[in-house]
Amino acid sequence: MTLTAAAATQAKQVPDRANQDAILAQVHTSPEGVPYGLFLVADGVGGHHEGGQASHIAAKTIAELTKPLWPDLADPLSPEQQSALEVGLYEAIMTAHENILTYGAAHNIRTASTVTCALIYGRTAIIGNVGDSRAYLFRQNNLEQITEDHSLVMWLVRQGHITIDEARNHPYGNVLMHALGGPETPMIDITNLPLQPGNSLLLCSDGIWDVLTDEQIAEFLQTAASPETAVNEIMAVVEPVHRDDYSVIIVKI
Repeated sequence: MTLTAAAATQAKQVPDRANQDAILAQVHTSPEGVPYGLFLVADGVGGHHEGGQASHIAAKTIAELTKPLWPDLADPLSPEQQSALEVGLYEAIMTAHENILTYGAAHNIRTASTVTCALIYGRTAIIGNVGDSRAYLFRQNNLEQITEDHSLVMWLVRQGHITIDEARNHPYGNVLMHALGGPETPMIDITNLPLQPGNSLLLCSDGIWDVLTDEQIAEFLQTAASPETAVNEIMAVVEPVHRDDYSVIIVKI
């Protein structure tokens, strides 16, 4: 097995506005030949000061704290090793929340960020999520959203008050119920996911999924020759109609 990945991010207004998204796509191979990596999209919350600083703090903190988790892993992972990765990712995300709070207190501002990230080791992915950046799995020509948006409109959808179509253009579409650096302890979702050869993972900020339908995303993943081609095609389609900073990572197993 191998991992191939491609990533891209673009600011809403170039060059007049700084990009508030941050991305990471790190691919490695263990001494035993097992592919592994960290893949992350963080989106500084709009309307908060220095959202870009918050997203970069999230990315840097999670990268630093997950790096010690890799040594001495086996393929396939034992239940204890998988649990250690899940706990390690949870703690790294919570520390990112605390670091953003510390930064905000030191500068007397409120700032926050979403994050969705994947730790992949061999045929196992550990997915972590806070906010409304998303992770999707593409398997056997079927696209499945793995993460659950921590947003007001998706809570309304889950409660049956509005439909998915109504959520797309809802006036409170940008209201998050959980984010890193927010006033309340964030709800961190951790999911483990078995992977198969031929699968793809796609991580993105809302600047991507708010523009593209699931059917469009699936078509890009199905027809593109490589993750790099798919990323380039997605960015080209979103560029003329984007309403926000937009970031995407595609990982092919």
